[in-house]
Amino acid sequence: MANSLVGEYAKLHARHRYGATARHALADMLPHIMALRPASLIDFGCGQSNLAFLIAAKAGIPEIHRYDPAIPEIATLPGKQVELAVNVDVMEHIPDEEIDAVLASIAASAKDALFVIDTGPAKLLLSDGRNAHVSQHGSDWWLARLKPHFPTIRAMPIHRRARVAFKTWDGEVRGLTSLAVRARERVIYRTQKLTRSAHRKLFGARR
Repeated sequence: MANSLVGEYAKLHARHRYGATARHALADMLPHIMALRPASLIDFGCGQSNLAFLIAAKAGIPEIHRYDPAIPEIATLPGKQVELAVNVDVMEHIPDEEIDAVLASIAASAKDALFVIDTGPAKLLLSDGRNAHVSQHGSDWWLARLKPHFPTIRAMPIHRRARVAFKTWDGEVRGLTSLAVRARERVIYRTQKLTRSAHRKLFGARR
């Protein structure tokens, strides 16, 4: 999270369940993470997401950390390098001039990294009127920005509208295992999405 916006997002987290939608990318992420087989993981900029716990349970990762500077309980980095950092729907919230500092911090925190980045506008506006996605760029722009910090970074397929993804290692679980993992996670995600929608219709949005 950019230092200039930490206070802004701290207020959002206090009022809403903000940053809890990262599960949408799990179906695309898991086959790659399962091939890497990391022993430790940090969800860098996790918001209120439980993504780290889901990945750990499904990919058999014994050590997990969650970090978000806008949430006091998890605002401190673990103090040691882990094997994998995941960064989902975070970088688009970082002003362009602060991106390199955030990427340097991620690179220092983990040996490998996986990024999922939204390339379009958010529904939310910041208090100064700016769109919450303050950095809206395409795949080539992000790849060029990531490369100095992660020399082995490469594009990764993702089946989500207005998203790009990148990882630092080669390989993924393929064949029937990959198909089964992706299908299962998409069914779970869609079911949960329908459940949340029904809950909002019955009880209204949380404020």
